[in-house]
Amino acid sequence: MTTLYKWNALLLIIGLMLYLTGCAPKVIPYSQSTEAPEPNEVAIAHYNWGMASAKNGNFDQAIMELHLAIQNEPGWVMPLFTLGVVYGNQGELDKAIQVWERATQLDADFAKAHYNLAVAYLHKEEKTRSITSLRKAIQIDKEAISSAKADPAFDSIRNTSEFQNILTN
Repeated sequence: MTTLYKWNALLLIIGLMLYLTGCAPKVIPYSQSTEAPEPNEVAIAHYNWGMASAKNGNFDQAIMELHLAIQNEPGWVMPLFTLGVVYGNQGELDKAIQVWERATQLDADFAKAHYNLAVAYLHKEEKTRSITSLRKAIQIDKEAISSAKADPAFDSIRNTSEFQNILTN
């Protein structure tokens, strides 16, 4: 009976370990760089509340929570990126550009921030800055080419030589 008890206990521990490692909460990246440290718990909590608020359409609450996440962890790019998305979706392009620019300063290899900057600049009719940001996004992540080819945001420049050169180089 003692041996059976030990085997059951061992199987229970192994099962719990597998469950906890496989179903643990997903780590929120500090940045696109894998070497960056993890954000603190307070910043993560505000970020998660900001994300939930944005998904529920409570954009004012989302903005406040994302600002609190940034205040608690100024070097964490994810709240900056997400704040830019919220601003962009509200038509606040200048604010979106400002936080995405800050995100790319903190993490120069944040392809999605560069891509979003390209779209935002194009909406502001700043074609040169848009092309520069799109070029950077593609240099970092070749998948951005597929997105740019299909994204209706680039319809106004799709046939230009600058846009075509980015796609082929």
